[in-house]
Amino acid sequence: MNKTIFRAVLLSCCIVMVFSLVFTLFFLNSYFTGMEFATLQAQAELTGEAVEKAGATFFDDFDSDVYRVTWIDKDGTVIYDTAADASGMDNHASRQEIIDAMHFGYGQSRRLSDTIAEETLYSAVRIDDGSVVRLSLTQHSVFRLTLGVIPYMLAVLALAFILCMFISKWISGRIIEPLNNLDLDNPLDNETYGEISPLLVRIDNQNRQIAKQIDTIRYRQKEFNAITDNMREGMIILNSADLIVSINSSAVKLFGGSQAVVGRNILVLERSVEFMNALDEVKKNGRSEYFFERNGFVNRIIANRIHDEKSNKTIGTCILIVDETEKVLSEGMRREFSANVSHELKTPLHSILAASELLMNNLVKEEDKASFVSRIHSEAGHLVTLVEDIIRLSQLDETKEFPKEPVDLAEIASSVFDALSKSADEKHVTLKKDVDDIKINSVPRLVYEIIFNLCDNAVRYNREGGYVELSIKKGPDAIAVSVRDNGIGIPSEHQARIFERFYRVDTSHSRSTGGTGLGLSIVKHAALVLGAQVKLTSSEGKGSAFIVSFPLDCLTG
Repeated sequence: MNKTIFRAVLLSCCIVMVFSLVFTLFFLNSYFTGMEFATLQAQAELTGEAVEKAGATFFDDFDSDVYRVTWIDKDGTVIYDTAADASGMDNHASRQEIIDAMHFGYGQSRRLSDTIAEETLYSAVRIDDGSVVRLSLTQHSVFRLTLGVIPYMLAVLALAFILCMFISKWISGRIIEPLNNLDLDNPLDNETYGEISPLLVRIDNQNRQIAKQIDTIRYRQKEFNAITDNMREGMIILNSADLIVSINSSAVKLFGGSQAVVGRNILVLERSVEFMNALDEVKKNGRSEYFFERNGFVNRIIANRIHDEKSNKTIGTCILIVDETEKVLSEGMRREFSANVSHELKTPLHSILAASELLMNNLVKEEDKASFVSRIHSEAGHLVTLVEDIIRLSQLDETKEFPKEPVDLAEIASSVFDALSKSADEKHVTLKKDVDDIKINSVPRLVYEIIFNLCDNAVRYNREGGYVELSIKKGPDAIAVSVRDNGIGIPSEHQARIFERFYRVDTSHSRSTGGTGLGLSIVKHAALVLGAQVKLTSSEGKGSAFIVSFPLDCLTG
């Protein structure tokens, strides 16, 4: 705190000192420049009177190393100049001091040189014949003056800085001394700054609170035992000698024994090699973790070192036993799904990698490069579609409820046909629709995905010159959305499994059409979320028909 106050006071003094010097320098420059202008004006008026009486003959006897005299005609032409040839000088009608003198009888201005080392003061007066007599005086600019006094300024700044250091140190010492002499055991008996009285009152209150807290430690220990005994996870606390300090009921049930083990070595509960190795690892690295199976349950033991920061010593170990059975089962399901995903990703990735390596190593003929690039683009598009389908399916698995709103089925049908028109034209598949004007209260995105995936599959797995017919009708029991085609159909032995993730009837044909194997899974899960049912009728070689039935209570209007 002493250093902080010292630095703050010193910085404040230095800032004030620097600003004072800079302000003084500019103030003096402005003051002396004003005096120069006043003198220059008086000299210009005297010179004007002399030129008015003597004319050009005035300049015959003029000799001055200080002032430069210029006589300008009323049209701006230079008649005479004591420092240059008048015939070679520019017209001065645009000079500010000349303009002011022409209009008001007197004008003045100042201009810096290009090097900013000097500035010239100009004072001009108009005489009776309308011409203007101008006097100019060159002096050092404030920048040049500053450079001249820099050594003196630095000397003054150095002396002032040293003085500021002594003053700052003295001030900070005077401020800190009463604080260093505070009696924190009896904070209210101190006589010091009134500003820290609230702090002293608070310290006194905290001292009394600490005294009360000491009396409640045993009660809180009982509370801690009650909480840990009701934990589902097992918890054991050991001291530095691996003696049991605390064990909750879950740990007792898992390892067997009773609360009588408190005060005894942990090895009375568990003597497995893995457990002993875990304790050794905690002492070396501060943490250990491993899984073990017991009584049909998979448990994870997490052991952490308890470290006392004050003494910088290890004072014990905290062991937490967590039931991971459900998580392990979930992980198994995830691994199975990941295996399927990785299997689906390998083929396009290998294709992209092989084609890109050939292109990168210039092993492809120039005329074949376009086909390789097209193949990379196609496989990359397939990967993007696959990832999007996986993400969407995961969202359907994780989200139980979606916000509903009015959905125009005819409008969605038109959107689906617009999206599939290009791919249908490429396969020469005719898109037909027979859609009634029906509006339901549902989730627009899910309804769109159901219709789109069914129609997209019907186009993909159709034959050249085939058709896809979309029908949306209101029946007596449900609203039926049906997609029919005259494509390759689905063999009866595969129809029960086509809604499974990544299941394909014909893998080679699916690859060629760009399918991901997730479209019908998305249809099934989206239908379940919306309370709809999906039915399939299909004959191999004759086509398929998918019918999605929405309940009538979702109708609006």
